[in-house]
Amino acid sequence: MATPEVEVEPKDTGESIRKSIAVAAEQQSEQRFGSAARRAAILAAVVCVLTLTIAGPVRTYFGQRTEMKQLKATEEQLRAQIAELEEQKVKLADPVFVAAQARERLGFVMPGEIPYQVQLPPGSAVPVTPGVEPATADPDQPWYTALWGTIAERPYGVAPAPAPGPVVPPAPAPNNAPAPGG
Repeated sequence: MATPEVEVEPKDTGESIRKSIAVAAEQQSEQRFGSAARRAAILAAVVCVLTLTIAGPVRTYFGQRTEMKQLKATEEQLRAQIAELEEQKVKLADPVFVAAQARERLGFVMPGEIPYQVQLPPGSAVPVTPGVEPATADPDQPWYTALWGTIAERPYGVAPAPAPGPVVPPAPAPNNAPAPGG
Protein backbone atom coordinates (compact mmCIF):
# COMPACT_ATOMS: atom_id res chain seq x y z
CA MET A 1 0.00 0.00 0.00
CA ALA A 2 1.26 3.17 -0.97
CA THR A 3 0.39 6.24 0.88
CA PRO A 4 -0.66 9.09 -1.11
CA GLU A 5 1.62 11.95 -0.81
CA VAL A 6 -0.11 14.95 0.49
CA GLU A 7 1.34 18.11 -0.48
CA VAL A 8 1.55 20.40 2.50
CA GLU A 9 0.61 23.88 1.87
CA PRO A 10 2.91 26.60 3.07
CA LYS A 11 0.17 27.90 5.32
CA ASP A 12 0.11 24.66 7.33
CA THR A 13 3.88 24.59 7.48
CA GLY A 14 4.04 28.11 8.88
CA GLU A 15 1.42 27.25 11.42
CA SER A 16 3.22 24.09 12.51
CA ILE A 17 6.47 26.04 12.80
CA ARG A 18 4.75 28.60 14.95
CA LYS A 19 3.36 25.85 17.17
CA SER A 20 6.74 24.20 17.48
CA ILE A 21 8.35 27.55 18.30
CA ALA A 22 5.69 28.25 20.93
CA VAL A 23 6.20 24.80 22.46
CA ALA A 24 9.97 25.27 22.48
CA ALA A 25 9.64 28.73 24.05
CA GLU A 26 7.33 27.35 26.70
CA GLN A 27 9.78 24.56 27.48
CA GLN A 28 12.62 27.08 27.67
CA SER A 29 10.68 29.32 30.04
CA GLU A 30 9.89 26.32 32.22
CA GLN A 31 13.56 25.39 32.17
CA ARG A 32 14.55 28.95 32.96
CA PHE A 33 12.06 29.07 35.83
CA GLY A 34 13.36 25.76 37.14
CA SER A 35 16.89 27.01 36.70
CA ALA A 36 16.07 30.25 38.54
CA ALA A 37 14.41 28.31 41.35
CA ARG A 38 17.46 26.07 41.63
CA ARG A 39 19.73 29.09 41.68
CA ALA A 40 17.61 30.75 44.37
CA ALA A 41 17.66 27.57 46.48
CA ILE A 42 21.44 27.28 46.14
CA LEU A 43 21.84 30.95 47.02
CA ALA A 44 19.62 30.53 50.10
CA ALA A 45 21.63 27.48 51.19
CA VAL A 46 24.91 29.40 50.77
CA VAL A 47 23.53 32.33 52.79
CA CYS A 48 22.39 29.96 55.57
CA VAL A 49 25.78 28.23 55.68
CA LEU A 50 27.60 31.58 55.80
CA THR A 51 25.26 32.85 58.53
CA LEU A 52 25.81 29.74 60.63
CA THR A 53 29.56 29.93 60.05
CA ILE A 54 29.77 33.58 61.10
CA ALA A 55 27.27 33.38 64.00
CA GLY A 56 29.67 31.61 66.41
CA PRO A 57 32.57 34.06 66.08
CA VAL A 58 30.25 37.07 66.20
CA ARG A 59 28.62 35.80 69.39
CA THR A 60 32.07 35.18 70.90
CA TYR A 61 33.18 38.68 69.89
CA PHE A 62 30.25 40.37 71.62
CA GLY A 63 30.60 38.15 74.69
CA GLN A 64 34.28 39.00 75.01
CA ARG A 65 33.53 42.69 74.49
CA THR A 66 31.05 42.62 77.37
CA GLU A 67 33.53 40.74 79.54
CA MET A 68 36.24 43.33 78.73
CA LYS A 69 33.93 46.15 79.88
CA GLN A 70 33.25 44.31 83.14
CA LEU A 71 36.95 43.65 83.68
CA LYS A 72 37.80 47.31 83.06
CA ALA A 73 35.21 48.39 85.62
CA THR A 74 36.60 45.87 88.13
CA GLU A 75 40.13 47.09 87.42
CA GLU A 76 39.09 50.69 88.10
CA GLN A 77 37.51 49.67 91.40
CA LEU A 78 40.61 47.74 92.41
CA ARG A 79 42.89 50.64 91.46
CA ALA A 80 40.77 52.99 93.61
CA GLN A 81 40.96 50.50 96.47
CA ILE A 82 44.74 50.25 96.06
CA ALA A 83 45.05 54.04 96.17
CA GLU A 84 42.93 54.15 99.33
CA LEU A 85 45.03 51.43 100.95
CA GLU A 86 48.25 53.23 99.98
CA GLU A 87 46.95 56.38 101.70
CA GLN A 88 46.04 54.34 104.77
CA LYS A 89 49.52 52.75 104.70
CA VAL A 90 51.13 56.20 104.69
CA LYS A 91 48.97 57.26 107.63
CA LEU A 92 49.75 54.10 109.56
CA ALA A 93 53.48 54.63 109.01
CA ASP A 94 53.22 57.88 110.99
CA PRO A 95 53.98 57.16 114.68
CA VAL A 96 51.87 60.14 115.81
CA PHE A 97 48.81 58.72 114.06
CA VAL A 98 49.42 55.24 115.48
CA ALA A 99 49.73 56.72 118.98
CA ALA A 100 46.52 58.68 118.50
CA GLN A 101 44.69 55.55 117.33
CA ALA A 102 46.05 53.55 120.29
CA ARG A 103 44.82 56.23 122.68
CA GLU A 104 41.42 56.64 121.04
CA ARG A 105 40.50 53.08 120.18
CA LEU A 106 42.35 51.04 122.77
CA GLY A 107 42.61 53.50 125.65
CA PHE A 108 46.42 53.35 125.82
CA VAL A 109 48.29 56.00 127.79
CA MET A 110 51.86 57.18 127.65
CA PRO A 111 54.19 56.39 130.55
CA GLY A 112 53.70 58.88 133.34
CA GLU A 113 50.13 59.81 132.32
CA ILE A 114 47.26 59.04 134.63
CA PRO A 115 44.30 57.37 132.86
CA TYR A 116 40.81 58.29 133.94
CA GLN A 117 37.73 56.29 133.13
CA VAL A 118 34.38 57.94 133.56
CA GLN A 119 31.65 55.60 134.71
CA LEU A 120 28.21 56.99 133.91
CA PRO A 121 25.25 55.77 135.89
CA PRO A 122 22.87 53.45 133.99
CA GLY A 123 20.26 55.29 131.97
CA SER A 124 22.20 58.53 131.65
CA ALA A 125 22.68 60.09 128.24
CA VAL A 126 26.08 59.91 126.64
CA PRO A 127 27.23 63.25 125.20
CA VAL A 128 27.18 63.05 121.44
CA THR A 129 30.04 64.48 119.42
CA PRO A 130 28.78 66.11 116.21
CA GLY A 131 29.56 64.04 113.12
CA VAL A 132 30.36 60.88 115.11
CA GLU A 133 27.87 58.09 115.56
CA PRO A 134 27.57 56.93 119.15
CA ALA A 135 29.01 53.49 119.73
CA THR A 136 26.43 51.05 120.96
CA ALA A 137 27.77 48.19 123.04
CA ASP A 138 25.71 45.08 123.60
CA PRO A 139 25.48 44.59 127.38
CA ASP A 140 25.22 40.81 126.94
CA GLN A 141 28.68 40.62 125.39
CA PRO A 142 31.90 40.49 127.40
CA TRP A 143 34.34 43.42 127.32
CA TYR A 144 36.79 41.73 124.96
CA THR A 145 34.12 41.39 122.29
CA ALA A 146 33.61 45.15 122.36
CA LEU A 147 37.37 45.64 122.19
CA TRP A 148 37.61 43.30 119.21
CA GLY A 149 34.80 45.24 117.54
CA THR A 150 36.85 48.44 117.77
CA ILE A 151 39.88 46.68 116.32
CA ALA A 152 37.97 44.95 113.53
CA GLU A 153 36.14 48.14 112.48
CA ARG A 154 37.61 50.61 110.08
CA PRO A 155 39.99 52.92 111.98
CA TYR A 156 38.73 56.34 112.97
CA GLY A 157 40.18 59.21 111.04
CA VAL A 158 41.50 57.03 108.20
CA ALA A 159 39.84 58.82 105.35
CA PRO A 160 41.41 60.08 102.15
CA ALA A 161 43.06 63.37 103.01
CA PRO A 162 44.28 65.92 100.47
CA ALA A 163 47.76 66.15 101.99
CA PRO A 164 49.12 63.84 104.65
CA GLY A 165 50.45 65.88 107.53
CA PRO A 166 51.13 65.39 111.20
CA VAL A 167 48.01 64.32 113.04
CA VAL A 168 47.34 65.95 116.39
CA PRO A 169 46.17 63.30 118.84
CA PRO A 170 42.63 64.02 120.04
CA ALA A 171 41.75 64.19 123.71
CA PRO A 172 40.93 60.78 125.20
CA ALA A 173 37.28 59.94 124.66
CA PRO A 174 35.16 58.63 127.55
CA ASN A 175 35.18 54.85 127.54
CA ASN A 176 31.87 53.08 128.28
CA ALA A 177 33.38 49.62 128.55
CA PRO A 178 34.29 48.32 132.01
CA ALA A 179 37.95 48.26 132.90
CA PRO A 180 39.92 45.21 131.75
CA GLY A 181 39.81 42.42 134.25
CA GLY A 182 36.57 43.49 135.86
